[in-house]
Amino acid sequence: MQASEQAWLFLILLALAFLFLPQWFARRRRKQRIAQFAVGDRVITIGGFIGTLTALDLEANVARLRLADGVEVEIVPGALGQKLGDGEVS
Repeated sequence: MQASEQAWLFLILLALAFLFLPQWFARRRRKQRIAQFAVGDRVITIGGFIGTLTALDLEANVARLRLADGVEVEIVPGALGQKLGDGEVS
């Protein structure tokens, strides 16, 4: 292999790394963030809903959130924003 061929190969590999590695890291972070949630946690969604997680089925890609007595909604787990602590927003 000549030097120019090696340079092109290096540039292609570098471009592929810049294209795919950030996506891979973001997907990994999302999975880790969703894995921290458990049924019974008080959560806030990315849309601003605050409620209690009543069901979480990652295989079916469904989570149930109780917003008030008698009001439950189904959302995708990716919409779960963060877990709320005891002293946070009520």
